[in-house]
Amino acid sequence: MMSPRDVARRPEAALFAMALGASAYFFQGGGWNQNSRFNLVRSIVEQHTIVVDDYVHNTGDIAVRDGHYYCDKAPGVSILALPVYAAVHPFAGGQRPRGRLVNAGAYLATVWAVSLPSALAVVMLYQLALTIGASPAAAAAIALAYAFGTLALPYSTLFYGHQLAAAVLILAFGLLARARHQAIPFSAGRLFAAGILLGAGVAVEYPGALGLVAIGLYAAAVVRPRPRLLWLAAGAAVPGLALAAYHTAAWGSPLLLPGHFSNDPPRHRGAFMGITWPSADLAGKILFSQTRGLFRHAPWLMLWLPGVILLARRPRFRAEAAACTLVPLMYLWFNSSLTTSPTDWRAGWGIGPRHLVAALPFFALGVAALFASVDATRRRITWAAFAALAGYSAALMLVATAVRPEVPTWYDRPFGEYLFPSFRNGQLAVNTIPIHTGFIHEQRQAWNLGEKLGLTGLATLLPLAAYLAATAAWLISTLRPQRTETTS
Repeated sequence: MMSPRDVARRPEAALFAMALGASAYFFQGGGWNQNSRFNLVRSIVEQHTIVVDDYVHNTGDIAVRDGHYYCDKAPGVSILALPVYAAVHPFAGGQRPRGRLVNAGAYLATVWAVSLPSALAVVMLYQLALTIGASPAAAAAIALAYAFGTLALPYSTLFYGHQLAAAVLILAFGLLARARHQAIPFSAGRLFAAGILLGAGVAVEYPGALGLVAIGLYAAAVVRPRPRLLWLAAGAAVPGLALAAYHTAAWGSPLLLPGHFSNDPPRHRGAFMGITWPSADLAGKILFSQTRGLFRHAPWLMLWLPGVILLARRPRFRAEAAACTLVPLMYLWFNSSLTTSPTDWRAGWGIGPRHLVAALPFFALGVAALFASVDATRRRITWAAFAALAGYSAALMLVATAVRPEVPTWYDRPFGEYLFPSFRNGQLAVNTIPIHTGFIHEQRQAWNLGEKLGLTGLATLLPLAAYLAATAAWLISTLRPQRTETTS
């Protein structure tokens, strides 16, 4: 077992600290999506019930059954956050927690249930990039670009399910892929753990079923002997049975979903829960529009396609190339199939296609393949293009995270019309929606740790800059021995 000093000398430790510290720096306040999930946390801890009647007035995302209100989201994030809020609740002294105490509980719950798994996903992405042949420096660059130059950054600060779904899917994939290429046996414990993660992806966010299918196909292709796949299925059954029990308690049947009882009209249209045939026009908007375009706001991810093509040309990694292609395409198919209303594909307030967040680690891993599949001259060109595009993407994501990730839908150009002007004026953490029960306040509900230290405006980001500079220096110091080992 490695000592703490040995762990600190690994790039993984520095990457984890950078990602977790950046996410934990921000508290975004409330909104319909996170309030619906946190209402379930409060109801279970404070009233020992999944009925949220006493908390429902702070959100429009609700489901109604037999005259009672329920959270209309998958329960995974809420369940994971329960121990944290349960630890905060006694500080209310037997009274119903309100205001600052609820905000403190929500902040800690977000760090625990979303930011922490997201940081672990960054570490796993680094290790997977090494597995497919990227150098330690290139693998670290890909991991940092994912952590800071995609929607992973803002969504790791929000009490949503998308980023946690991304984390459990890439962690499950990593357990399988690294075992395959490091000649580690597909042990029962490893497969069972991967199965739990895949099943948890569905319990966290129902479209996680797409990731479960894609990675399940990958497992079927690489796991030998095949009967060991039963351990993967057994692991997935654990959160699956827990989810079925929750559905039975909330909706009266394990096969009924909150969408059957939702007040959101699109959930009652289409072939199933608003899903119809995919639209090429919507796919174009999801990838390239100024409003939500993935490649507009994180253009370095466009390198994914040439990356997976090069990866597929290496016979040893064709199964991984298939997974890094199938997962993004399945989520793009899902998002572009939400056509029953003109705006359903946008999924409410935001800055990008949040339905693709769970697939982002697989986009990033595809980009990593470029650094392992080209000659030295082309690798320098790749580095230059990647650095420019990733740096631009990171700047956008920092601005959005610092100001407000949930940009109202009436802004067609969220950065040009809202985020950049606010950032230039030092108007950060501007959200006024509380996460506790109540209506929109005039006072800001969001904050960052620099503000808690007494700073104002853009100066509130100075402690974050200092922290990232220190952890970046730490990372560089850990990569030097790795480079020596690689070149020797």
